[in-house]
Amino acid sequence: MKRILLLLSFCFLLLPMLQAQKVGLVLSGGGAKGMTHIGIIRALEENNIPIDYITGTSMGAIIGSLYAMGYSPDDMEALLRSEDFKRWYSGKVEPKYAYYFKKNLPTPEFFNIRFDFKDSLNVKPQLPTSMVNPIQMNLVFVELFARATAACDGDFDKLFIPFRCIASDVYNKRQIVLGKGDLGDAVRASMSFPFVFKPIEIDSVLAYDGGIYNNFPTDVMRDDFHPDIIIGSVVAANPSKPKENDLMSQIENMVMQKTDYSIPDSVGILMTFKYDDVNLLDFDRLQELHDIGYNRTISMMDSIKNRIRRRVNADNVRLRRLVYRSNLPQLYFQKIYIQGANPQQQAYIQKEFHDEEDEAFTYEDMKRGYFRLLADNMISEIIPKAVFNEETDMYDLHLKVKMEDNFSVRLGGSVSTTSSNQIYLGLGYQNLNYYAKEFTFDGQLGKVYNNAQLMGRIDLPTHIPTSYRLIASISTFDYYKKDKLFSKNDKPSFNSKDERFLKLIIALPFLSNKRAEFGFGIGKLQDNYFQSSVINFEEDRSDRSVYRLIGGSISFYGSTLNTRQYATKGYNEKLIAQIFTGKERYTPGNPTELATTQERQSWLQISYMKEAYHNMAPKFVLGWMAEALYSSKNFSENFTATMMQAAAFSPTPHSKLMYNEAFRANQFLAAGVKPMFIFNDMFHIRGEFYGFMPIFPIEKNTQNKAFYGKAFSKVEYMGEISVICQLPFGAISAYVNHYSSPRREWNVGLSIGWQLFNYRFIE
Repeated sequence: MKRILLLLSFCFLLLPMLQAQKVGLVLSGGGAKGMTHIGIIRALEENNIPIDYITGTSMGAIIGSLYAMGYSPDDMEALLRSEDFKRWYSGKVEPKYAYYFKKNLPTPEFFNIRFDFKDSLNVKPQLPTSMVNPIQMNLVFVELFARATAACDGDFDKLFIPFRCIASDVYNKRQIVLGKGDLGDAVRASMSFPFVFKPIEIDSVLAYDGGIYNNFPTDVMRDDFHPDIIIGSVVAANPSKPKENDLMSQIENMVMQKTDYSIPDSVGILMTFKYDDVNLLDFDRLQELHDIGYNRTISMMDSIKNRIRRRVNADNVRLRRLVYRSNLPQLYFQKIYIQGANPQQQAYIQKEFHDEEDEAFTYEDMKRGYFRLLADNMISEIIPKAVFNEETDMYDLHLKVKMEDNFSVRLGGSVSTTSSNQIYLGLGYQNLNYYAKEFTFDGQLGKVYNNAQLMGRIDLPTHIPTSYRLIASISTFDYYKKDKLFSKNDKPSFNSKDERFLKLIIALPFLSNKRAEFGFGIGKLQDNYFQSSVINFEEDRSDRSVYRLIGGSISFYGSTLNTRQYATKGYNEKLIAQIFTGKERYTPGNPTELATTQERQSWLQISYMKEAYHNMAPKFVLGWMAEALYSSKNFSENFTATMMQAAAFSPTPHSKLMYNEAFRANQFLAAGVKPMFIFNDMFHIRGEFYGFMPIFPIEKNTQNKAFYGKAFSKVEYMGEISVICQLPFGAISAYVNHYSSPRREWNVGLSIGWQLFNYRFIE
């Protein structure tokens, strides 16, 4: 009897340990350092240590939520290594979703100010509120968390593992414990570190990074889940004394409250990791940080097993995880609810996702519609949310839309050591109702290039979207100026080109991110020039050739380049077929020469150009470019006029601003390579080396008339080496270049800003 009593007493003491021993995992914030948590989870799983509850803050919330909704350590690693994850924190859009159909020509503005006149003048400079553009994050959190939110019906206790995360209400100076609602919103709020990620609104409150008030939520674990033992992983520390030249440390001291990173021995097990050389966004160090967490946990495993007697079978966990994730509702959408837009705008927005109201569409359809709507800059932000509808067994898509102000002012240009300095002013009006319309004025003023352009544009959301552009433009290229501050060549050009035209362009989307255009226009082109290099400016007057033309074109464009100029990624491609007819009128500047003559000109012109950039090594990019052009254009009245109307090969910003007859022809082939060494997203060294071959070089006879020389008898080359600094408002380029003709043509210079031109009559 005594033995039975002793046995019963022993079982009574052992029973809580065997039946009720629950384990809670608490994960701190810490940016990229939080990838250490994955190694800890892997080590615990491999040794059959249970994880019954998870709480986390910031990066701890990301890792914790992934594990809570059925991601294994392998799944989490694969996600964090993926290109998709890189786009989360870079804000970059995949090239196939860069909806080129709606893009206008890039303009050289430094900044853009939006405003409206609804009540009173409301000026809003377009200054970023966060380092990371939220365009990707707004979307990816739907893909990542919507299915888990639907499966748990908005109750985080019903996830694969019960979960809590922490956000901060900075207005009321308190933490927000998130255990219900949209899982994506909760995680997004928990990780929104001020100035790095844009905050999200939850229950009418702007929610920021939870680490501001509680970066290690052991108290939430105890209060909400009451585990028997806690395992804590700390990869952060309270802010140290701010440094004079360290902006991030100053921000941390201003916003972060001190957190208690301790766990009493009686409560659980604490693992603390101290990193001095890991930055907030160093996500490329995943393997290193994972291994640190894994190895530390393995080294403590005997101690962990002594404290935690209960075991779970790892194979059983994997099977339950597989079953859980296979039962998550797939992302199919039907109904759309839009907030922040009037009924006409809502009709336009809905057509980007589906044609009929009851038509179902996939996440991929939603993603394409999302990027299409943001491509024309009439909507500043779209925050999508997927809400599962049990009646339809599909998701309702809720869109919170923020419309751009109607009016904009753009200021910019370029500053250079050459004479190519430009001032740019752009004015715009945009309006979105049943269709999108835009009116813009762009003006550039400089020594070489001057332009004033008016454009009206209407986009119709038909089954095949169509865009109509009406363009009126006046421009001049004045090559009289000696663009040779550091040049070895002392022979400047003395000519200028004037263009005035009106053009209608109808555009259609073509393939995934290209555009087909059909154009028709009328134009007046005037070339002013001297046919002799010996000029008496007091007496001589320039000759003049005027071309009054009508023409049409069929064109195909596509581009995924990552910047307006000096690209290092993507491609640019264009195929253009044009036909023109009209009259050429020649007027000599010297009254003693022949009188004015007039000739008819008609020709066909076809051109193709492609440039592309390829990553050959982590820091090395190899770009290339190829261009071919054929024109049946007749010769003009004289050799100089013919050369001024010939097509120019000008692949670099510097070559676009100079007149060089050696790189002009009616038919030519050209190609080049662009080796680049990339230091980081801001700096790179760039080489550009091109060869140019006229199929039939244009020669000059003794009467100053043009004729075709021997086919493929000339080859010219140009090369440039530059150091590029890409800034948010523009680019800085320090360059040295060389042209094969004229002889000894070397140029050294520095430019700041963008050197970009508007539409031309002959593209």
